[in-house]
Amino acid sequence: MTSAVFAADVLTQGYDAFRTGAQRQEGVLNPSNVRPATFGKVATLPVDGAIHAQPLFAGALRRGANPPIDVLYLATGNNSVLAYDVTGGRDALLWAKRLSMAAGDTADIGILGTPVIDRGASTLYVVTGARSPAKGSFRLHALDLLDGSEKHGGPVEIEGGVVVDGQAIAFAPTGRRIAVQRAGLALAQGSVVVAFGGDYFEGWVFAFDARDLRKPPATFCTTCASRVQAISKVDYLSADCTFIGPAGGIWQSGRGPVVDEGGKVWFFTGNKAHIIREGCRIPQGRNACSQCTTPGGCVCKGVGREKVCRGPDTCIGNASADGRTVDTNDSLVGLDPLRGLALEGWFRPDNWNAEGMHGLEFNDLDLGGSGPLLIPGTSSLIGGGKDGVLYLLDASRNGQAMRLQEFDVAEPPAPPMQYYRHILGGPVLLARRGDADGSRLFIWRENDVLRSYRVTDRFLDCDAGPAGALACRAVAMGRERIDHHPGGVLAASVDGERDHTAIVWAHTSAVGNGPGRLMAFRALPVAGDPERLEELWNSETCPGDAIDTGSTFTAPTVANGRVYVATGDNRVDVFGLLPARNCEATPQPEGAVPLNNF
Repeated sequence: MTSAVFAADVLTQGYDAFRTGAQRQEGVLNPSNVRPATFGKVATLPVDGAIHAQPLFAGALRRGANPPIDVLYLATGNNSVLAYDVTGGRDALLWAKRLSMAAGDTADIGILGTPVIDRGASTLYVVTGARSPAKGSFRLHALDLLDGSEKHGGPVEIEGGVVVDGQAIAFAPTGRRIAVQRAGLALAQGSVVVAFGGDYFEGWVFAFDARDLRKPPATFCTTCASRVQAISKVDYLSADCTFIGPAGGIWQSGRGPVVDEGGKVWFFTGNKAHIIREGCRIPQGRNACSQCTTPGGCVCKGVGREKVCRGPDTCIGNASADGRTVDTNDSLVGLDPLRGLALEGWFRPDNWNAEGMHGLEFNDLDLGGSGPLLIPGTSSLIGGGKDGVLYLLDASRNGQAMRLQEFDVAEPPAPPMQYYRHILGGPVLLARRGDADGSRLFIWRENDVLRSYRVTDRFLDCDAGPAGALACRAVAMGRERIDHHPGGVLAASVDGERDHTAIVWAHTSAVGNGPGRLMAFRALPVAGDPERLEELWNSETCPGDAIDTGSTFTAPTVANGRVYVATGDNRVDVFGLLPARNCEATPQPEGAVPLNNF
């Protein structure tokens, strides 16, 4: 059996169910020793494929009369899970399980979503995926932490469906309508919550009984109303002319759903691009996504390499005739596992169906490009997506969530790069309990620098600007700009309430499985330079620290004086303290990036 929860445990994506991204019990690493001369790569842990999931950590696991051990859990695109005994830097393989073959391209199949650990039940839950030319299939496993054996009735095939206006709609991924299980798994109210997005596929959520996976799961579909109630009357299931999607998928760049103190789950969804093939007919009508003034419709002439057109339902929120089901694409969605994943509340930005460069649907600027976090002790959610806008939302109300604040993290890049303002890594929060100066929120949007914001009494420090628009002040910024996808994927670490030990960790990688990079910043500026987030360390500074191949959306895992970084190169790179070495960082140029507030 296992011991009680260990302080430094990382049992879920984003460190906790609120997805704050903060390791609050890091008693070894701090700004004084995370320096090029004393910190660097100390080990590599081999695995059998690329890693897309955040490494998880369970400390001081007990094995009968044997001494307790610290264990790192890794999941790969080859549908394997490996457990490493990392006690005292031992780095010995404890067990490895190849769960199934990952047929298909492992860039979008295999294990993508971060598993979740129920430490009290000594169980790790993980979803494997496989795809044939005709069908996609997924299985939920429950593995024992100490030996990897299957338990709780697993594995089970993930199956189910919903009923809209009396019509049964099954979760049925195919070789053309591809489901992807990218979001981290969650535990809520005794259920294992599994979310799906995909290519030309609806968003789906399943809630399985954590103690008996064989029981039929509760299900939720984000855009199945469009399957039976398309306002344009286009048959979006016709393989000859049309296919639905992307349609309200839940991917969040790998972030898991938030689980609030009441056990409800909250997540962002993606866009709903209904696509029509060249030569097929678009119905008469006009909105931001489709323009046709000809009675009887217009023939799609095809645009782009794919030669397709957007259908008018892309910019329409369809609802079922009985009023029980509504499209929840480009939205914050809250579900209640205790009521069969009933819709608890939701919010959709006003510009979701707008024309111009800020229209979410028209420009593929889906809100679900990242996921929210919950400010501990409140009902406030913070997050944003590809539009580069951060939202502060109150999730305490039944029905539609209330928008408290929204603001652009930074100005859009200059043309022709103005659309590349995506928030993908998402925010992390360093909660400072009882500090009058407030907590700190960190975000690193692509084509921007690392920024921190003050959060006081659940609100961000903002002023009303022209026409009521908010101007939220970045209280400090880094000097370095990331000008590529995905920006910085962040984590924070601190030793309890000792704020001077706080560090922000950022992982980024070049597009197309290019080199990765890990960076460390002082989370709270020093008095002599209050607007600067000082870079302490960078994996490119010293020979031997480089990350050859990054893992695009994976946050670093900080635990017990080490930082574990997933890679696309069949290994995990491990960073920690070293004996003193002759390696010094190049000083950052002063004033390279001014402190701008937008």
